[in-house]
Amino acid sequence: MNERNIMSMTVVILMFGANLGVKEFIRSRDDRRRLAELERQNLEHQLAYLRYQISPHFFMNTLNNIHALIDIDPEKAQETIVELSKMMRYVLYDADKERVALNKELNFIETYIKLMRLRYTDKVRISLTLPADVPDRQLPPLMLISFVENAFKHGVSYQHDSFIEVSMTVADNKFTFRCRNSKAKTPSQEKGGVGLANVRQRLNLLYGDRYSLRINEGANDYSVELNIPLS
Repeated sequence: MNERNIMSMTVVILMFGANLGVKEFIRSRDDRRRLAELERQNLEHQLAYLRYQISPHFFMNTLNNIHALIDIDPEKAQETIVELSKMMRYVLYDADKERVALNKELNFIETYIKLMRLRYTDKVRISLTLPADVPDRQLPPLMLISFVENAFKHGVSYQHDSFIEVSMTVADNKFTFRCRNSKAKTPSQEKGGVGLANVRQRLNLLYGDRYSLRINEGANDYSVELNIPLS
């Protein structure tokens, strides 16, 4: 085989290899795109599933609150229904989004705590501290309610003085949520929300390692601090 034939064969082999390489690159790129799309859809489905786990438990507990108030104080029961309608509007029209305006989420928590104040006596000290100025930022909906629900579920005693302290601050595009409550010797027997496992899973899906969640349980109190970046 002369030098020209060898050169021609070499060129053909190189062209054939290049062609296969291009096809493999395109196939690999398309596979990566399909995989990324599947992962995105899976993430959205998981988040939707986790969000809708919260709502039924939450409204079941709230309706129980209204039922308990009807015979005790009908006027307060009417107030509770008005507050509940505000929360239902939020859950129906905003909670299916990946992000909501920060002020809407804060208003939701404020309304929930206002509703719970109607139910308890002065033996339960309930405090809520909100930012003086709420920036135009967003965060996941219904991310905080499980912590607040758990505080009422485990921190309220009908026999002894108890407390629930909730505060939220914003600084340098970071949102900080703190909740501290007393520990009741006999916590409420009501069923709570889906709990911390749900919250942790949502946080992991949405933020990866860009958030911090610290939970401390003392002899007489229980505290939570959540820090997440705001979008």
